[in-house]
Amino acid sequence: MESAKAPLADLGTRHQFHGVQPVLPVADAARAARYFCDVLGFDLDFIAGEPPSYARVKKGDRSYGDPVYLRLWQCGRREASPWRGEIVIHVGQDIDGLHAAYVKRGVDVVEAPTSQPWGLREFAIREPDGHVLRFCGYL
Repeated sequence: MESAKAPLADLGTRHQFHGVQPVLPVADAARAARYFCDVLGFDLDFIAGEPPSYARVKKGDRSYGDPVYLRLWQCGRREASPWRGEIVIHVGQDIDGLHAAYVKRGVDVVEAPTSQPWGLREFAIREPDGHVLRFCGYL
């Protein structure tokens, strides 16, 4: 592993990390999306699956800061320990280069880079306490 003091250690600056999108486990993605939109004042950004099983709601348009995004993932019981959610971190440049740097550092990659139908290329890692971080960049 690289030393934290080495110039290459600042991957966050080099790859321009920006924004976070919490992923919330929900019993029914469509119902949850309606609640966030109709009750809490969010806008539906997308809903995916047939029947719907994944959605993202947002609020804001950069006219007064970065938008707020929440991802809603319909899930049942997890086999091992209870799932605690994910943190989604947007990356401005070279998502595949970041993945390669993490692999080189021995990071536990749980999903390889994949281009998603909702316009993002993303991969996921698990940090030592078991939390999943998903890094994504626009296609």
